[in-house]
Amino acid sequence: MTTPIYDFPLAWYDWGLAVPGKYRLRSMSQVANRPWQGAVSIKGPHAQLWMVDMTTAPLQDPNRQDAEAFFSRLRGRAGLMRFADPTKLDCWFNRQPGAGTTSRFSDGTLFSDGTGFADGLMPPTVYVAQAAAKGSRYLVLKGFPASTANALRRGDPLEIKPNGVPAGFPHRYHAMIGGSSDASGQIGVQIEPGLRAGVAVGDTVSLRNAASVFRLATDDSGEMELAAGFMGSISFSLVEALDLVP
Repeated sequence: MTTPIYDFPLAWYDWGLAVPGKYRLRSMSQVANRPWQGAVSIKGPHAQLWMVDMTTAPLQDPNRQDAEAFFSRLRGRAGLMRFADPTKLDCWFNRQPGAGTTSRFSDGTLFSDGTGFADGLMPPTVYVAQAAAKGSRYLVLKGFPASTANALRRGDPLEIKPNGVPAGFPHRYHAMIGGSSDASGQIGVQIEPGLRAGVAVGDTVSLRNAASVFRLATDDSGEMELAAGFMGSISFSLVEALDLVP
């Protein structure tokens, strides 16, 4: 039976998850001391995985009980969840001050909530332009606005979705070197970690809400800590579910 993957709801990223917290790529190597030389021998890294440590701000009902139920449904380390970095839910181009402009309808009006059409931003998704094998650390992407400076910046998150569908295994990366798009809207980018699986031309790459697949680090992670005033907060630690990588 396939274990379902539960998406952390987008609205919940506003719950003060960024501070304090960690969303980091950890490298795991084998180290042996060489005391006679005053040095060490390092082999690896044998694995690179995203790890998360987060705490919510104090929550009131109904958010408090919604969160409690979400983490209970994971059933400890047995469950799976898809989680993005709450501080980087979009690429830097779209998050930088003054990014984009707002356009109105032809009659000069806006939507009922006062917003309009966003112009001058990176699209939420781009596409793989050249196939790449598992382990590769280089991608060619297409679908960016043509001839745009710094369309992708070092550290921007990327989630690969084969055939446009979220993968059932960890498939999140980040750019090592930024770049400008060429006249055809393409960018070559170095990534870390190496590809967990090969990618095909046309696979979708999400620049927005780029998430990976995680398990709770321990069975008791994600427990609700109650506070006065019928409030509560949840601290949770996640490890990327590399056991699912094909």
